[in-house]
Amino acid sequence: MCDEAKARGRLIAATLDGAWRDKASQPQSEKAPDEIASLLLASGSAALGWYRIRHSDLRTSDVAVQLQQAYRLHTLQSAIHERSLTQLVLFLRSAGLDPLLGKGWAIARLYPEPGLRPYGDFDLYVRPEEYEATSAALRRPGAPPCAVDLHRGAAELDDRGFDDLYARSRLAGLGDAEVRIFGPEDHLRLLCLHMFRHGAWRPLWLVDVAVALESRPADFDWDYFLSGDQRRSDWTACAIGLAHQLLGAEVSGTPIVERARNLPRWLVPAVLGQWGRGQVPHGTRRPMSSYLRDPAGVLDALRVRWPNAIEATVGVHGAFNDLPRLPFQLGECLRRTGGFVAQLPALLGNAVRYGER
Repeated sequence: MCDEAKARGRLIAATLDGAWRDKASQPQSEKAPDEIASLLLASGSAALGWYRIRHSDLRTSDVAVQLQQAYRLHTLQSAIHERSLTQLVLFLRSAGLDPLLGKGWAIARLYPEPGLRPYGDFDLYVRPEEYEATSAALRRPGAPPCAVDLHRGAAELDDRGFDDLYARSRLAGLGDAEVRIFGPEDHLRLLCLHMFRHGAWRPLWLVDVAVALESRPADFDWDYFLSGDQRRSDWTACAIGLAHQLLGAEVSGTPIVERARNLPRWLVPAVLGQWGRGQVPHGTRRPMSSYLRDPAGVLDALRVRWPNAIEATVGVHGAFNDLPRLPFQLGECLRRTGGFVAQLPALLGNAVRYGER
């Protein structure tokens, strides 16, 4: 099963290789889209799959029609999201609030077409002291009815001061509004670290890294990008290396070229296996606390939550080296278990009150 998953992962990588470029080469395998269509659809990468094969002989196949339908849907959703984002930014500015936007639209705008990078919500990052005011504003009558993931600070970038992130931010035009987004160095770092924190289960996240890398401005400050926590900086170099090795992202002329070409032996196989298996996203899993009342299925739940090598290494702030990953995975499981046990008194209390009703 492991080898089969890695083989499917390689087909996904081959299909998405350079797919974000206007003049991407055509896929060499005529079987790839057919074998991995469901994985592309589930991971939000179907539109990119269509974009890659749209000029090839595969474009008239049944699978291509499915991918094209996803592309059309994401294009329509993008227009709706952009209208909602304009309203959201103007609403918050009227309340004296100006949060930073990351991921989502902030990276989708760099793709050659808006429907190629789907997203479901808006990730807004605010200073910790502005979190309550922003949260209250979003709950007020008249607030635009859109999905917002509000962040107190920027966890992945907390080795940098929020004032520094804000000072390096930029305004990007959208309709009647200007959206404040992270500076290119901070955003690329955010994309890399967010992907690894979630185990790189979604191929689209690695495409984001490739797109941000190849769209960086001429004055991109590599010294600043690699500043801060040095272990995290190495993770980001490895993330870019993955985009280079799996998707053909261009790294020549960068200060991380050697690291990008010399990754830990376990990293590429871990990503390919993850892509080939697919995974239930974190936000859609049944909460572990629910098994306190109904333990049926708890073993399957634990299996799904077993951290992959990437997720575990990042979770315990480990080094990306050639040492075995099992100790990191066990350590991450212990860390999570400790957090769950610390919450048990409150969870059990809630379970008792629930039973009484």
